[in-house]
Amino acid sequence: MDDRRCPASRRLLDQQQQQQQQQQQQQPPVVQFAPGCGINAPRPSRRREEARALQNLQRRVEASRLFKSSTPLGAAPELTAGPSTSSSSGAVATIALDNRPQLLQRILSNRPLSVSSGDENRQLETDWEHSDFISESLDWHNSYRARHGSPPLTLCPQLCSYAQTWANHLAHINAFYYRTDRDVGQNLFCRPVNTLENDVTGQEVATYWYSAVRQYNFFKEPDVLHANVNAGHFTQLVWASSREFGIGKARSRSGKVLVVANYRPPGNISGMFQQNVPPPLPPADSEGTDITSESGSESSRSNDFTSSYS
Repeated sequence: MDDRRCPASRRLLDQQQQQQQQQQQQQPPVVQFAPGCGINAPRPSRRREEARALQNLQRRVEASRLFKSSTPLGAAPELTAGPSTSSSSGAVATIALDNRPQLLQRILSNRPLSVSSGDENRQLETDWEHSDFISESLDWHNSYRARHGSPPLTLCPQLCSYAQTWANHLAHINAFYYRTDRDVGQNLFCRPVNTLENDVTGQEVATYWYSAVRQYNFFKEPDVLHANVNAGHFTQLVWASSREFGIGKARSRSGKVLVVANYRPPGNISGMFQQNVPPPLPPADSEGTDITSESGSESSRSNDFTSSYS
């Protein structure tokens, strides 16, 4: 049967359909909440969450206590293969599967051990005595100190490490200045970039420091400023109260060679120069010519160093 309607009825039918569509669009979508959620669900509470966490923790502690009482320490936990027939057997299976207390005990028992101790630890340290530069520096220090009657120095590994650390620092930042530490005596040496000589020896460094003896007056007590500026290298080298010695050498990126020497107890103390810096001892008659010629050659070498650093 043909649907023969008048235009008025068609317009009315279209209006009704449009109203129904608008009503459906205006209705909010139905949201399906999970069980325990939704409008009627309880509001989130921090106290409730803390209470639940506390109950869960108490259950775990009780399970660990039962596990410790039923299973000796170190024994493997027994796992149940099939489903339990009662509530008690299910609790035992849960306790047997929970091996966290045993794992915790293993973690606490596996404490890290030291890598080495005693003689092995000594072998890991730097053997400063096998350095030719350090041995030569110490020998020439004691040789110059013997000229003035000062007791010989002994090599101190701690002072060598201390001096080497400061030499590395100066080479890294490409600077040249003393460390602000009054507990140890200090001497510095710097050779600029030189294409002919790329390294220095212990004899050259000690000779350069001793060459300041020409600027020192043994017959009057100098002030600290005068001694440090003019002859501080020499006075610290032959300082009679100093007993320990350490030295380090480093090279900067530009090619400069930096040497740092430390002495303990420190020298160059005001009011104590005449007691610790004695004049040179008179040479023996048989060795007078040799010492004079040697000092002359050392003075010529020290002049070269002085001209390069003045």
